[in-house]
Amino acid sequence: MSAAAKDPVLVERSGAVTTLRLNDPPHNPLGMALIDRLEEVVSQLADDASVRAIVITGAGERSFSVGADIREFGKAASEVGIQAFIQQRLRLIARIEQLAKPVVCAIRGACVGGGLELALGCHFRIAARGARIGLPEIELGIIPAWGGTQRLTRAVGRAHALDIILRAKKITADEALRIGLVHEICQPDDLLEHAQDLARELAEKAPIAVAGILEAVIRGGALPLEEGLEIEYQAMERVSSTKDLREGIVAFFEKRKPVFRGE
Repeated sequence: MSAAAKDPVLVERSGAVTTLRLNDPPHNPLGMALIDRLEEVVSQLADDASVRAIVITGAGERSFSVGADIREFGKAASEVGIQAFIQQRLRLIARIEQLAKPVVCAIRGACVGGGLELALGCHFRIAARGARIGLPEIELGIIPAWGGTQRLTRAVGRAHALDIILRAKKITADEALRIGLVHEICQPDDLLEHAQDLARELAEKAPIAVAGILEAVIRGGALPLEEGLEIEYQAMERVSSTKDLREGIVAFFEKRKPVFRGE
């Protein structure tokens, strides 16, 4: 087995888009080593200005991720403590959600438990037909504790969130699209290409403006309106003197596609 195949997270770079594959097929459980490696990679990408968009997907054909590795759950909880175990996951998902560059989640097959909680931290979610999506923790006598109760409710509303969580429902890609849990659906063979096409489209946008919009929507959206408007204004102030703004205006009048450099 190659060194790359042993890496818990496979990293593939294509231009300004980086694709991350959770690499423990067929189910891609979120063990502690995978979470640590994913957090390390995400932190590196956050500081890499040449990376403008990220795709996260699962290796293999069967699952995005089934969530926590039940085999290590009890051991890890006893060795590091349940709070540290959960905080590791919360920290990673918040890091992804708060990135200043867009993250697209490509969902194939099972996306349940912590797998869905990870996906909920991404800015865009695309699901392949045949995907099964849910938070079935209640069947184990526990609750979704990696932000699932909060982010799912914010994504689809309280009624849908309670229906999915309390009934341990695993919904289809079509149902997820209907309730706003995913943004698009496609055929399984087209999933990665579809997600990477979206990432490439987003990578062509003005990076400073993208970062400002993400901050205003993600951070500002959780605050009272007046505070959110202040974050929006600060973001606008940051872009008002950029070379990208001048490029956008010139390109508009020259009737051409702008080339943004993040300056």
